[in-house]
Amino acid sequence: MAATVDDIAARVLRRLGIVAVDEAERPATVATVPAAEIALRALQWIGVVAADETPAAADTAAALAKVRAVSEGQIAAGNASWTADAVPLSVSEDYVMLTAMHLAPMFGRTADPKAVPVLEGRIKRAAMVARAMPQAAQAVMDVHSSLDARGMARWSVFDIPDYAEGPYAVLASNLLAPQFGMQPDPLAGAVAMRELAETTALTTSGETMRPDYF
Repeated sequence: MAATVDDIAARVLRRLGIVAVDEAERPATVATVPAAEIALRALQWIGVVAADETPAAADTAAALAKVRAVSEGQIAAGNASWTADAVPLSVSEDYVMLTAMHLAPMFGRTADPKAVPVLEGRIKRAAMVARAMPQAAQAVMDVHSSLDARGMARWSVFDIPDYAEGPYAVLASNLLAPQFGMQPDPLAGAVAMRELAETTALTTSGETMRPDYF
């Protein structure tokens, strides 16, 4: 049975520890939170308004400006691929708390700066997982292109044999690792290449051989 690029890409992400559950097995998370709601919740978080109160227009404007500043900061740092008006629900609380920390001094409140890298780390992680599958799939295709150029792939990228899935996953993991701040495993890569070389050397053309009689 042939392994698909997505099958191998999912294996790559598990191997690197980027995801624990395959994308196909995770429920869709498409809900987003607008900037206005994050701004309101940030004002509530620092105690400027109660849950049943409407903030003053000036306070709302200040909070919205901070939300957009936080969003632009995360985009500039490469931590986010979404705008302030469509923050994923999964990281919306992190945005609320970051916004609240920026707002706190304006209202005479204090905030713990040590929490900032923790919150930004969660946002970065969420963004990393969101874009990981396409990157892993591209790494698998790059591995195939390299093997094909060396004459080691006797198959197309659409029908990678299952016995090549493991080596492909190792080689693609090594390509992808630096993009996520990880180190590739040269030894595992060398073993994978040896396995592929041995496998392709043993693979027949599929044609029937006629015996010669002397």
